[in-house]
Amino acid sequence: MDFSVELLHSTEKKLNAEISRLMKAVKVSTVSDLNSNTLGKLQKAPSNDFLNAFVALLESNMSLCKAAASSIDEMKSKVLDTQNQLIHRQQDELAKVKDTVQTEMKSWADVARKNDKQNRQLTAKSVKEAVKAVSEEEERSKNIIVYGVTDEEETETDWEGVLKIDRASETVKSICEVTDCLNVEVQSCSRIGMWKSDKIRPIKVQFRTSSDVDLLLRRACKLRSSEEFSGVYLAPDRTPEQRAAHNKLVQQMKELIIKDSSKHYFIRDDKVRFTDKK
Repeated sequence: MDFSVELLHSTEKKLNAEISRLMKAVKVSTVSDLNSNTLGKLQKAPSNDFLNAFVALLESNMSLCKAAASSIDEMKSKVLDTQNQLIHRQQDELAKVKDTVQTEMKSWADVARKNDKQNRQLTAKSVKEAVKAVSEEEERSKNIIVYGVTDEEETETDWEGVLKIDRASETVKSICEVTDCLNVEVQSCSRIGMWKSDKIRPIKVQFRTSSDVDLLLRRACKLRSSEEFSGVYLAPDRTPEQRAAHNKLVQQMKELIIKDSSKHYFIRDDKVRFTDKK
């Protein structure tokens, strides 16, 4: 038996219905009035009928409890897997930061030993730039860019500006509901750039953690089956260089689709990959 909340509610209704039927048969108004004296009023045939009904419900409930326990174990396993993936990603990012800073500090130390003032200043600047780049990458990892959401012209009044942000936030909230990401925490939400009649501005959304972003991106495929958001596309917050590289991959994927449309193409780990269509 597969566990579901609907099945649990159905079992509860059946149990309440049998209890109500039993109370009516022995003519009592509350469950607390059901005791050996009141139940003794039942004839043998009705007693067997009620007993069989309650035994059937008990067996069904036991199967439901086993299915629920199995579902809980599966959910725990998935949560642990997600936590392990997050830990490994954070460890990888920390290692990258460590390697970058160590490389720059070694270069700085080498220059310092040569006592070259100009080169020492340049290397100090490169260390600051490296740390800044890592910090910006960390901030971007908490952002998602939403493309394809209908845009409207804003007026100059503050109140209209506030309302525009509220509408964008409501749209993002609906996207989270469609993708079953109800527990993610949105920190800020706003359109990018100035409004133009011939363009739709993307929405930049900042979440509390990068794991919120990972979850939403993994479940973004659910938007395809939504009538409201079938034309909406979610993407990580990339640097200009990353966007250029990604656009090249997209172009490469389009060319492959034209050559052989029997495959399902997708981009993963900065490469165009494919699988057979089902």
